[in-house]
Amino acid sequence: MDENRKPTRKPRTATAAKPAAKTAPTKTAPTKAAPAKTPAKPAPTALSAAQWEHMVRTAAYFRAERRGFAPGNEWDDWLAAEAEVGSLPAQNGTPKPRKTPARKPAGT
Repeated sequence: MDENRKPTRKPRTATAAKPAAKTAPTKTAPTKAAPAKTPAKPAPTALSAAQWEHMVRTAAYFRAERRGFAPGNEWDDWLAAEAEVGSLPAQNGTPKPRKTPARKPAGT
C-alpha cells in the first residue's frame, strides 16, 4: 500500500428510519356540519303611490263589477278596496300615499 494515498472512506449508507411505534387508531368525533344558513327573506318592497292607486282602482273596479255596476256605491267600493290593498303583506309598515276626501252624503 502506498503511504501517500489518502485512506478511502466507506460510503455512507442511508440509515433507515426506525418504524414508528404502532399505536391504536385514534377515534375522531364525527364532525357536525354547520347548520345551513337560511337565506334572509327580502324585505317587502314598498309600493309607490302610483302602484298603490292602481291596485286600489283595480280592486274597486272588480267590486263594482260584482255588484253589477249599480250606481250609488262607488265610494263604498273605493274605501273597501283601500282597506283590502292596505292589508296586503307588501303594504305593512309603509305609509298610505294619501287620504281620500270625506265621503259625501247620498242624495246631495
